Parts: sequence; C-alpha cells; structure tokens
Amino acid sequence: MNIENVDKEDPGVEEVLEEIVDLEEYAKLGKRPPLSKGYRIRVNGEPFVVHNPEPTGREILTLAGLLPAEDYTLREKLVGERPRKIELNQKVDLRRPGVEKFKALPRDQTEG
Repeated sequence: MNIENVDKEDPGVEEVLEEIVDLEEYAKLGKRPPLSKGYRIRVNGEPFVVHNPEPTGREILTLAGLLPAEDYTLREKLVGERPRKIELNQKVDLRRPGVEKFKALPRDQTEG
C-alpha cells in the first residue's frame, strides 16, 4: 500500500490566504504580497478592499467612488519610486512588490 506524505507542500502550488492583505504593510517590509481573498489598498488616503489581484485603473477609481472614472487621473506609488500614471484600461498587479498606494486627481483642476 502506497501512503503519501500529505504534510509535504507542493512547491508549485501557492497557498491562498483567507485574510485581507494590507499592501502598504507589505510594501514597507519590501515583501511580495501573498495570494489572498482581498487586498487593502489606499486611494487618496482612504482604505478600500479589492478582491481582484489585477484590477484596472477604472476598477480602482470605481471602487473609490470616483465617477465617472474618465474625469480622474490615477497614479500608483511604489516604494522608492516616483508615482506613475495608470491608464483606465491598464491592469495593476497588486502582488508586485512595493505597491504602496494610489492617488487620484480630477483631470480638470480649473473648476472650483
């Protein structure tokens, strides 16, 4: 009878954590965030939870209630780097090491 050791981890399979991962914490630690059911991101300082590890710029703006998304410019801040612009249909890899937070600005800042 062949008995397998079920305690051995398969190096090809990555464990999915049940908890919400805070991206800012992992960025400060310099670690790659693990697979998770949700990722806590900050947009303009406010926390939001996204469940897709690769949301588009539009999805991030929509989650933050910044509508219509076309009226905003989204920038991604990575640890130690200058913010970079994220296009509306561009995917953002939240599991990339160093993703810290997002900043959204109205496209037309001459109003008000």
